Amino acid sequence: MKILAADVGGTNTRLIYAEVAANQKKILAEKTFASANYTGFYLLLDCFLEEFNIKDTIDAACFAVAGPVKSGEASVTNLPWVISESQLQTDLEIPHVKLINDFIAVAYGVSTLANEDMLVLQQGQAGGVLANRDVAVIGAGTGLGAAHLVWQKARYLAFSSEAGHVGFSPQNPLQYELLRWLDKQQDYVCLEMILSGSGLKRIYQFLSETEKFSESETVKKAMKTQDPAQVITDAALAQRDELCQKTLECFIEIYGAAAGDIVLHYYPLAELYIAGGIGSKIS
Repeated sequence: MKILAADVGGTNTRLIYAEVAANQKKILAEKTFASANYTGFYLLLDCFLEEFNIKDTIDAACFAVAGPVKSGEASVTNLPWVISESQLQTDLEIPHVKLINDFIAVAYGVSTLANEDMLVLQQGQAGGVLANRDVAVIGAGTGLGAAHLVWQKARYLAFSSEAGHVGFSPQNPLQYELLRWLDKQQDYVCLEMILSGSGLKRIYQFLSETEKFSESETVKKAMKTQDPAQVITDAALAQRDELCQKTLECFIEIYGAAAGDIVLHYYPLAELYIAGGIGSKIS
């Protein structure tokens, strides 16, 4: 069977075309696109299909979308894209097309990970981690996503959420100041405004504008030509800039609290996974 799959995100969209048989897969084509360079998903998809000349060879397709999926239709978070299962079925001329939330895909994907694919941050207590029990996933990247897996009838079922849009709950005086600073700019301050690539920049701006730390010209100049979140994390991890280090420290503290809240919400007695692009970059 020939399968087309995509990870449709606010920053990048990744497409893969593979042949799958008896739990074995062979990747035949793959490419990553900058999402913002395209006015809609269908134009991007056409570019991929034409480049590899595969439109008439696809048996089934699944598209994981950064955003809620309702009645076979999805709106992509941070992009003016609307994607429809029925439209994709018509365009691709295949009967089997499925749209799913991107963190549904992440949740199902964790079951395929090998030990070398993971970095264990904290081992569970002896006897506390139980097989075939609930699993939770949280991940910050362009936005903030979360999902959980529930063991039912000898298999896992994944359930999505919009946990990134819950309100931000500060835990210390600095975070309360951050909330008040953001509240002047936004009608509603949700967690995703902080735990995301753009959120890293917001924390940086808050610390700079409130004169808690001075901004270096080197970092300021780099942000004009590079992704600000990448500039901040690179400088922080290399210990080159005090403002960047404090930004990342504040981000990680809030991220840790959010992960703890996810555990309390879903009570995952198997594992909690931290996914998303930012976690892997700062690990």
